[in-house]
Amino acid sequence: MSRSPQRWLFVVPALVLSGAAVFGWRSYSARRAWRELRPPVPALLGEQAPGCDAHIASCAARLQAYPPDHAALAEFAALCHANGRLDEAAAAYQALIALEPAEPRWPHRLAAILSGFGRLDEARPLLRRTTVLAPTQVVAWLKLGEAELKANALPSAEAAYSETLRLDPANAHALVGLARCDLQSGRLTAARSHLEQSVRAHGDAASAQSLLAEVFERLGNSEAAALARSRVANSGHYTEPADPWLEELNAVCFDPYTLLTAASTAVADGEPRKALPLLDRALQLAPRDARLHRQLAKTLAVLGDSARARTEAAQAVAFDPKNDAVRLDQIALLRRFGDEPAADQAIAEGVAACPTSTALNFEAGVLAANSGRLDDARRHLEFSWRSRPDQSAPALELAKVLFSQGRDADGFALLEEVLTRFPGENAALVILIRRGLETRDPRTAAWLALATERRAPADLLAELTTDYRRRFGTTP
Repeated sequence: MSRSPQRWLFVVPALVLSGAAVFGWRSYSARRAWRELRPPVPALLGEQAPGCDAHIASCAARLQAYPPDHAALAEFAALCHANGRLDEAAAAYQALIALEPAEPRWPHRLAAILSGFGRLDEARPLLRRTTVLAPTQVVAWLKLGEAELKANALPSAEAAYSETLRLDPANAHALVGLARCDLQSGRLTAARSHLEQSVRAHGDAASAQSLLAEVFERLGNSEAAALARSRVANSGHYTEPADPWLEELNAVCFDPYTLLTAASTAVADGEPRKALPLLDRALQLAPRDARLHRQLAKTLAVLGDSARARTEAAQAVAFDPKNDAVRLDQIALLRRFGDEPAADQAIAEGVAACPTSTALNFEAGVLAANSGRLDDARRHLEFSWRSRPDQSAPALELAKVLFSQGRDADGFALLEEVLTRFPGENAALVILIRRGLETRDPRTAAWLALATERRAPADLLAELTTDYRRRFGTTP
């Protein structure tokens, strides 16, 4: 045998062994890297999120194998994120970013978690990465602009908001964001222009109107500032921009309270239809939760579905009969749909079930007074007034009952007490004046003078003054 074939007898096995060693080392390194990258399993959620623990455990079991199961990792991240296990969700997103660097959802969601923790310096690069991976996603640019503005990086924030407007020219959130940048840079006229654009496109935007009031104030136009404040709608509720990549998580949320919160937010944002699937899912998880039936009733009422709303309100009462807030919502809903007899019945049942409820005693007192049952009315209203002396309404209704029973001295004393506790309670003053006119009480002139001093409406003052002249024969 020649030397050359003999040499190959040694070389080939050596090459094979060498290749196997390299492959083995790479496989070992990859497995070790995956073990280090693999997210930890969160603590059990238990009844807080019924059924969630089993889903997380199933995903975690699939993640023990190699190579990594990307689908299991994505599901694990979403489950942890949607159900409040944010540290584990963040670790899972970091692994997903390493395994699927072209998917924009992963840095976007991780940035949302980090921003919520106040870790903006870590979130901002992730948000920039999201806009590179998904340059047409409006919410990605909005979130980047918000983060840059909070970090006082005004040029970057302006660039992000400007790109948002290029994609969505009337976007109210971007216009308000640019106005905030203008304000920080002292550009009041530019801020006013952006805010007026936002108001023209979305007149009920509370954030735009509030900020516009501030701009007008700083420009020295207090009248325009007051007008802007008066136009703040929905009690100043600020609406977050829609984020479809975060809203997707609701499909794997097993926490009924989280779903309830999301549904309440949707209704407050003026999107009640978005609340329905959230509440349906929550009720599948917790069918006897009165809070869910209560919110569903309110949502259906907004949508005009009176029959289902009444059914859900009754379900809420049945599942939590001692909760006066649930009963008060049912009463309000029945009145909203014009069924006063049913509302009256709900008041009677409510005060029987919750005899120490201040609000239900007040409702029962007013109902009894309107029905001529003055002793019952006085009993309920006295309880309500004693229980909540920081609320004037029970005292006002009680004073009317006392006057109807001929107990004028008690009624006057009660209203004087209300005026002492609540100097600005003009309704008490008007009741005093009207009763003083009916009984020719000599103190009426002083009460009328106080109403004049407090600048009561001119037409009301004119009416009361005319009645005084007619009753007393002189001008006060």
